[in-house]
Amino acid sequence: MKFFDLHCDTIEELRKRNEDYVNNTTQFSVRDIDKFDKAVQTMAVFVPDSIRGEEAVRFVDDYYDYLNMQAAKYPDKIGIVEDITDIDTIVFQKKWAFMRSIESGACLNGNLDNIDHFASLNFKMLGLVWNGANELGSGPNNDTGLTEFGKAAVKRMEEVGMIVDCSHLNDAGFEDLLNVSEKPFVASHSNVRACCNHPRNLKDEQFKEIVRRGGLCGINIFSKFLNEKDERNKEDIFRHIYHMLELGGEDVIAWGTDFDGEVTNAPEVNDPYRIGLFAEYLEKMGIKKETIDKIYFDNAYRFFLKNVK
Repeated sequence: MKFFDLHCDTIEELRKRNEDYVNNTTQFSVRDIDKFDKAVQTMAVFVPDSIRGEEAVRFVDDYYDYLNMQAAKYPDKIGIVEDITDIDTIVFQKKWAFMRSIESGACLNGNLDNIDHFASLNFKMLGLVWNGANELGSGPNNDTGLTEFGKAAVKRMEEVGMIVDCSHLNDAGFEDLLNVSEKPFVASHSNVRACCNHPRNLKDEQFKEIVRRGGLCGINIFSKFLNEKDERNKEDIFRHIYHMLELGGEDVIAWGTDFDGEVTNAPEVNDPYRIGLFAEYLEKMGIKKETIDKIYFDNAYRFFLKNVK
């Protein structure tokens, strides 16, 4: 069983619950690492829209320290990816490989030098926005595109080898990103609007542009992004995957579960091991084993080794 997940918010949930990564209450834990051949989890530090300015910078710095402290409790189960090639070493040792990311460019406090700062701390990916507006642009709560600072931030991220994450970015901002970016980018936890008409999901033409540019799109299991009824079921997850495949996405689909960003997802896909078992359902529904392997690990692995410094 292999698993490479582009997004989860569990690190903040651990602190709220006074838990650590070996627990029975969060969606993501490292209890089942012995069941995986290879396992990579991107740990996102989510910066709420209410945290701004220098406080947002300190917020991410603090969670950087907190993640290191939590991982150090279980050196036999967790390794943190500093250099991207560490993935091979860590998974060979049968550990979870934790990769750092940030959700919301509010963490930059309008200062491009903070991109260099977070890159130096080995954050490999940065989501430009969350739901509201920040110095870079806006999520679906606003219809304005990328700011001049946002465009400059994309350029700087590409220069330092930090991956641009467009999940949450509104349509105007996505169009601006197409015009300013020169390298592949990622929608770390976004589904498709054709299957669920939510502004957080991608239009077909947006998804096809990610395909054309050789990016990634992570399947989000948050129910409100699966269907308009806000119901949780594996059939809708399959619908999104199948539609992405119809759009030519075989080499760009990955997982972006959003674990513990929404803590009451369907029990049948409510942790990494059960996501792993979901592969059997996909094969039963006619998805080729080779394609399933790409979705579960190979696409994300190839992308990050190629595009991250």
